[in-house]
Parts: sequence; C-alpha cells; structure tokens
Amino acid sequence: MLVNKKQDWTIYQQQEVPSINKTKLMKPDIALRVKCLTTVMIVAVAAFFLTVSSEAIIRSGYELVKMKSQVVKLEKENELLQLDIAKLRSPQRIQTIATSELGMVMPQSIYRATASESSSKLNAEKEKGMLSMVKSKGQ
Repeated sequence: MLVNKKQDWTIYQQQEVPSINKTKLMKPDIALRVKCLTTVMIVAVAAFFLTVSSEAIIRSGYELVKMKSQVVKLEKENELLQLDIAKLRSPQRIQTIATSELGMVMPQSIYRATASESSSKLNAEKEKGMLSMVKSKGQ
C-alpha cells in the first residue's frame, strides 16, 4: 500500500549576476581618494585651528585673572602707602621731631605782616607804570 506520492519539487534557478570587470576592481578610483583625502585634511585643519584658538582664549583668561589679583594687591599696597604718608605729614609728628631730634624751640611770639588796601593799590599802580616803561623801551 505504498503509494508513490508525486512530489513537486520546484527547482530554483540562480539568477545570473552580471559579471564585473576585474580590471575595474583592480584600478583604484583616484578622484574619490583625492576627495576623501581633501575632506580629511580640511577637518584636521579645522580641528587644529579650533584647538589653537580655544587654547589662546584659555591662556588669556588665566592672564586676566592674574592681572586682576595684581590690581587688588597693588590697590591695597597703595592704600597702606597713603596712610603712611598721612601719618608722616601730621603736624604733631613734625613738631615732635623738630623739638626732640633737631633741637628747635617754639617761638614765644609770632609776628605777621598784612597788607592794607591802600598799600596794595599803590603797589599795583607802581607795577603798571613799570610795565609801560619796559614796553616803551622794547619798541
């Protein structure tokens, strides 16, 4: 009772692959290589430029911080020097040095000259007369 079953075998045929010229495979595409090399070089130069410029920016930032700290230090030193100048200029200090170290004494009486209005007008008129004389001799 064995019956032969008819078996349906489908045969797959391979499609033909177009043949590739081996000469084409062997010959490198020089134009493509030049384009790739150019692209790589442009990217490398751009990366180098970006690195150098960012390094310069960072360096100038460090210099700026350093200069700011120097400015603060010098301003503090300037304030201390101004305070020292004020102390050295004080009249009490000068009087103490003059009396103790230099042997000076304070005067018992102080005389002072003041100009009256009439004498100052007289002096002004004398000066004008002298100027006119000098001008007339010069011409």
